[in-house]
Amino acid sequence: MSAPKNPGVTRYRKLFSPLPLGPKTLKNRIIQPGHSLRLGEADGTVGDRLRAYVTARAQGGAAMVCMESAPVHRNSHNYEHQLVIYDDRIVPGLAATADAVHRADALLSLILWHGGHNVSHLDGQAAVAPSPIPSPSTGETPVALTVKGIREIVQAHVDAAVRCWKAGLDAVEVQTATDYLYGAFLSPTLNWRTDAYGGSLENRVRIVAETLEAIRDATKGEIAVGLRTSATHAIATDPNDYGLTDSLAAMQWLDGRGLTDWVSVINGSHWSFPELIAPMSHPRGEHADLARAFTDVLTVPVIVSGRIRTAAEAEHIVASGAADIVGMARTLIADPDWPNKVAAGDEARIRPCLSCNQGCLAFAVQHLAGTCIVNPVAGRESDLGPIDPAPTPKRIAVIGGGPAGMEAARVAALRGHRVTLYEAEDHLGGAMRLAADSPYRGEMATALDWWTSELAVLGVTVKTGSTVDPTAPPDADAVIWAVGAVPAITKVWQRRPHLRDGIPGTAGLPMGRDVMTGAAPASGSVLVIDEEGGWPTVSLLDHLVEDPAVGAVTVVTPGEDVCGVALDHTLERAEVLARFRNSTVRVLRDSMVAGVENGSVDLTDGSRLGPYATIILATGTASRGYPADALAAGDCIAPRGIWAATNDAHRLARTL
Repeated sequence: MSAPKNPGVTRYRKLFSPLPLGPKTLKNRIIQPGHSLRLGEADGTVGDRLRAYVTARAQGGAAMVCMESAPVHRNSHNYEHQLVIYDDRIVPGLAATADAVHRADALLSLILWHGGHNVSHLDGQAAVAPSPIPSPSTGETPVALTVKGIREIVQAHVDAAVRCWKAGLDAVEVQTATDYLYGAFLSPTLNWRTDAYGGSLENRVRIVAETLEAIRDATKGEIAVGLRTSATHAIATDPNDYGLTDSLAAMQWLDGRGLTDWVSVINGSHWSFPELIAPMSHPRGEHADLARAFTDVLTVPVIVSGRIRTAAEAEHIVASGAADIVGMARTLIADPDWPNKVAAGDEARIRPCLSCNQGCLAFAVQHLAGTCIVNPVAGRESDLGPIDPAPTPKRIAVIGGGPAGMEAARVAALRGHRVTLYEAEDHLGGAMRLAADSPYRGEMATALDWWTSELAVLGVTVKTGSTVDPTAPPDADAVIWAVGAVPAITKVWQRRPHLRDGIPGTAGLPMGRDVMTGAAPASGSVLVIDEEGGWPTVSLLDHLVEDPAVGAVTVVTPGEDVCGVALDHTLERAEVLARFRNSTVRVLRDSMVAGVENGSVDLTDGSRLGPYATIILATGTASRGYPADALAAGDCIAPRGIWAATNDAHRLARTL
């Protein structure tokens, strides 16, 4: 008896069952909810880049792909590459994208969005809101909308929905989540109005109800219309925060009048942004219980998002009745073929999302096109295209088994080359393995496990414990050097380039990375000289806190804290600082070490600390050498990070 063609469909019956969604039908319960990677064109239209990204997720088996939150009005437009759904220029690109998604047997949707008080006046116009409450993100005070202004915003939503309908989109989702404009109207905390749009529940939902009614009328019931909402706004400093009771009441009111075809549940606001895009320290499927509260009282399907990574997690959420549909934004950024792989029984080959936020969110907040550190093709589909077989198979040697080496070996093998990977350590992973072994970062190991498994499936020969002499490389048609970086004093030079030999008295002191690997011991009272900041320093401190041989830890850092901007970009700064406040770590901010002598340190302000049993340097890395003009990828070119490593390697391997 032959094996079933799609064993995953049988195993996860509920997940792969169809579901009506207003006038449309989802072929399964897996969607990619709205999210912005800044992939639109500079003029705000939809071009090849965004269309290829969206189409790849449709081809990967998602039932519906939601493009992003698009501003319905000019006074909500707040960055370049944001889709101008308020302008007819958007229609041709939307239509071409809808056609491509439909050819992949999926539905296409878009979020109708107004940012409210979170849109800065620096983008051209004063922000608007129900009441003059400053934004927690910009700090700016908005203009309270007049009734005329409210009617203009409602009509803008309708006009935007009509553009989507004319372009052939299947659904639109009205954004009432967080403290965006409509979410602020729903909240008695943020809506202080005394007119017909404030006060009672009926008044607070009025703007949403009028919008939904008008959209349904204008689109003749031919397009599905839903809502995205926050279960709570999670404003920790406000005892009267918009909570679950408020949110349930609003959604029940709208559902009871037949105005919405679904409710998509997230959590948080700009007062609590990590709730919206949770980092890896948050629980998997963390909003499922909140969603269940909506499922229990609503008559329409409920969508839930938030760190749903495996098919078992998704099936449990749907089968248990917590929600009807699972939303997977970052999961499908990492692997657009997630649904198809699950259906085919190939779960082991799913490229995992780490919830690291380093490629998707961090790129976007730096005004760059978002991507993924484990999938550098994400957001670059139109540029890179499919991985094609090489015209002539070659013998490829890859030196180094970190992310760069593993990605280079994987892509070369996919192209039909015979690949051998050499790694000096007795395991693969490089610096990423060190990060994965750190407290609170264990989920990074899932990517290393995936790469290791893929290399085995693709027939790559892996030789661990094999050091390659740069003067005597392996006999191969091409050799790729991906040997990474080594601990160094480079970050000292960022602020004090005159200290070419490092901080006086620090020669021979242990490096943080060596302490973490166990190559250098640490015990007793510890001082960390931090010139690097970010995850390397944070992971070192977490390691020291959990080491029973280590006592109190003091950190001298030139910044305002040890996190640096990197952890701001990934929404992890507040959590890390809170963790250290409740530990044995003492941080001396805005300070630098002038010199070290006999276990004590002199600071540049003239004060002295110590003595300490152990002094550790967290001062950066330097590229490990490789032959001049050789093919190379990753930190051996220049110390950068995981995305640079995988992007270098992926693109290089395509050229061989």
